[in-house]
Amino acid sequence: MRHIPNLLSSFRILLIPFFAAYVVRGEMIWAAIVLIISGLTDLLDGFLARRFQWVSQLGKILDPVADKLTQITVCVLFFWFFGYQFRLFFAFLIFKELAMLVTGAYLLRKDVKLNGARWFGKVATVLFYATMILIALFPALPIAAKYAMLILICICELVSGLKYLPEFRLYRQQTKMAE
Repeated sequence: MRHIPNLLSSFRILLIPFFAAYVVRGEMIWAAIVLIISGLTDLLDGFLARRFQWVSQLGKILDPVADKLTQITVCVLFFWFFGYQFRLFFAFLIFKELAMLVTGAYLLRKDVKLNGARWFGKVATVLFYATMILIALFPALPIAAKYAMLILICICELVSGLKYLPEFRLYRQQTKMAE
């Protein structure tokens, strides 16, 4: 039973090609359904891990990797699908997720035991999923509404990324002291 959160994170990674296929074919309702399933399994795996103390080192790696891969894929495909009008927003989101992925890989390489996601990261992730689902389901939304939602996501992601910086510095200091 304690492996259910890791199985759910793995399942989210397996959903990525299905999401991509639906977007490429222009089947945005199905793409949104896959995103909804991905978002719900993300919430469920976190809930189960914390509620039943099924937190594991693998889960602390697998969950954020599933998040980053999903978010990067969504941004790249929506950049392609919706054209260049939102390129700066999606480029920013891709850069932020890649930076978090590289930072996490660096810390793992240094054998740092990660604490897991924080509340501000979870808020940013939920907001990302909600906005991308709305954009997928309602591609005819007014451009101003899309801009407003993307600005909100970028601000939330920026704040989240900045709030992780002190933790990264602390982890980095710990690795230097251990060397």
